[in-house]
Amino acid sequence: MTAITRIDQIPTSHTIFPASSHPDLQQPGAVHHGWNTGRQLLLHAAGSPLAKPMTSQPHPLRQQAIAHLRALTEHLDEAAGPLALALHVSAVQQPPADADTTTLLPLIGEALADLGDWGVRAPLPEQLDLITRAVHALQPCMPH
Repeated sequence: MTAITRIDQIPTSHTIFPASSHPDLQQPGAVHHGWNTGRQLLLHAAGSPLAKPMTSQPHPLRQQAIAHLRALTEHLDEAAGPLALALHVSAVQQPPADADTTTLLPLIGEALADLGDWGVRAPLPEQLDLITRAVHALQPCMPH
C-alpha cells in the first residue's frame, strides 16, 4: 500500500474498504458513496488532475465544500493525512454536523485503525482543528 502523502494518493472506496476485509460495508452503499464524493471534493480543492469534472448541474453544497476545504490551509497536500482522517470520519462515522473536536477524537481514533496501513499517523494536536473544520466542510455532502 502506498502511503497517503498527497491528496491524489487517497484511494477510492473499493481500495480502502475491500470486501475481503470489510464484509460489513456492502458496495455500493452510503459509506462508499460518501468516501468517493468526499475524495472528489478533496481532489477538486487540491486542483488535482484526477478530479472528475463536475456535472453541468451546479451543486452549491459541493462548491461550498470545495471553497471551505481550500480555505483550510495553503498547501492541502501537506495535510493529506489529517484530511484523509477527516474524510474517513465524515464518510464512515457520519457525526452530527455540529460535532466539536472533543466529540470527534474517538472517531479519529477509529479512522486511524483503518488508515494506519496507508501511512496515516496520529494527528498532531495543532491538526485537530483542521480535521474538525474539514469534517464540517465535508459533512453536508455526505449521504444520510
